[in-house]
Amino acid sequence: MEISIFQKTLKMIKTNLSYFDFLFDWWPQKWRYISSLILAIMSSFIAYYLGLPLPWMLGPLLGCGFFSAIGKPVTIAKKPRPFCRALLGCTIGANFGPEILDRVSEIGVSLLFIPGFVIIMGLTTYLYLSKIMKFNKSTSIYGSIPGGLNEMVILGQEIGADPRTLVLIHATRIVVVVFLASLLILFVPHLGIKNIPQPDLFFNWQQLPSVILVSILGWYLAVKFKIPGPTIIGPMILSAFVHVFEIVEAMPIYLLVISIQILLGSALGCLFKNITLKEMSGPILAGFITTLISIIPLIIIYLILMSFGYDPLSVLLAFSPGGQSEMNILALSIGADMSFISPHHMFRVFLVIIFAGILHKILKKSFNK
Repeated sequence: MEISIFQKTLKMIKTNLSYFDFLFDWWPQKWRYISSLILAIMSSFIAYYLGLPLPWMLGPLLGCGFFSAIGKPVTIAKKPRPFCRALLGCTIGANFGPEILDRVSEIGVSLLFIPGFVIIMGLTTYLYLSKIMKFNKSTSIYGSIPGGLNEMVILGQEIGADPRTLVLIHATRIVVVVFLASLLILFVPHLGIKNIPQPDLFFNWQQLPSVILVSILGWYLAVKFKIPGPTIIGPMILSAFVHVFEIVEAMPIYLLVISIQILLGSALGCLFKNITLKEMSGPILAGFITTLISIIPLIIIYLILMSFGYDPLSVLLAFSPGGQSEMNILALSIGADMSFISPHHMFRVFLVIIFAGILHKILKKSFNK
C-alpha cells in the first residue's frame, strides 16, 4: 500500500516536472518569434528613414537576413504566411476594374512573350549551373526554372536535387531582382515614378470584412479546383472577378499591405540561415549570375514591346523574374499598373508549374529505371 502511494506520488511529481519542462521549451520559441518580429519591424523603420527603396520589404529582408546568415536564431512564424499571401492576392485583384475588359488585346499580345522568356531563361541558366557550376542534373534543372521557390524545392528534392542549394539559388534570384528593380525604378527617370504613393494607413477600413471573405473563399476555391499557387492566385482571381464586374469592394487597408511586406521580407531573409563561405561561392554566386543571365532575354523583350508603345515600367515589372509575391508587392508599393503586371506573373507561374510537373514525371521515370 505504502509502495503504491509512493509510486503514485513519484509519478505525479514527474508529470508536474514534465509540465514545467513544456513551459520552458515553449516560451523561448515564442519569445524567439516575438524578438524576430521586433527585429523585422525595426529594420523596416530604419530602411524607411534611410530612404531605401521598398523599405517595408527590403528592410526586414536585410535585417533578418544578416542575423540569420551569421547564425542568430531568427525565426518567423510559418502559420500566418499563407493567410498573408491570400490577403496579398485579394489586394492585387482589387486593382482590377471594368476597364481591363477593354485591354484584353493589349495584355494578350504581351503575354505571348512569356513562354519564350521562360524557355530562354531556363535553358541558359541550366547550362550555366550544369556546365560552369557543376551542379548535378536535378539541381541544375530545378535551379534554372523561374517558378515558386517552395514548388521547385519540393519537386527537385524528390529526384535527388540538393534542397539547400535550390533554396539559396532561388532566394538569391528573388532578392537580386527586387533590389535591381527597386533601384531602376527610383533612379532611371524615363520609368516614370516621381512620387511613391503614401495613402492613409486605415483608409478603406470598413471593407475589411469583404477583404477577409474574398481572401479565404478564393483560397478555398483554388485548393478545391487544384489551382497552382492557391494561397495567392485563388484570392487574386476571385478578387479580380468581383471588382471587374463591380460586385463588391474589397481593398485592404494600407497598414495591412505594409504588414504583409514586413512578413514576406523577413521570411525571405531567414532563408539565408547559417551561410558558409562555400555557399557564398556556390549557390549564392550561382543565383546572382543566373539572375544577370536572365536580364538578356528581359532586355530583348523590353525593346520589342517598347517599339509597340508599351509602358516601360509595366514591361519591366511584368517580365522581371522575381517571386510573384515580391514583384506584385513592389508594383503595389509604387502605384504601378497592376492590371497589366499581375496577369504576366500569374501566367508565368502557371506555365512553370505545369512544365515542371510534366518534367518531374519524365525525370522520375528515368531515375527509377
